[in-house]
Amino acid sequence: MTATLTTREIAQARRVSLSTAQRWARTGKLDAIKVGGRWVITSSADLTAFKPVQVDKARELIEQGGIVPTSRTALFLAVSTDGSANYLVDQAEHSCTCKAGARGIPCYHLAAADIIVAA
Repeated sequence: MTATLTTREIAQARRVSLSTAQRWARTGKLDAIKVGGRWVITSSADLTAFKPVQVDKARELIEQGGIVPTSRTALFLAVSTDGSANYLVDQAEHSCTCKAGARGIPCYHLAAADIIVAA
């Protein structure tokens, strides 16, 4: 299963401007194609460990800007669905501080981090 992102989602997730994300797509820094006048970025993330609903929630989290990178490589800050809690997602260690992640269950926060890193 692969995930596709827009330049706006990449810009939010990577904390750059929309024009920077569009330039990355134009210059080949992102695996992107133009569809209907808009850039579509394909993430090469291996999402087989996640359920389709988790991938959908991960895309929604990215789209809403609910996951952002920290100053440490592969470490992200994610917001809970209801906005009441923040979680640390370590994409390199494949862990998350949410309830599911604490039990060793792959969560959608981790799926979102995988999508962002692979894009």
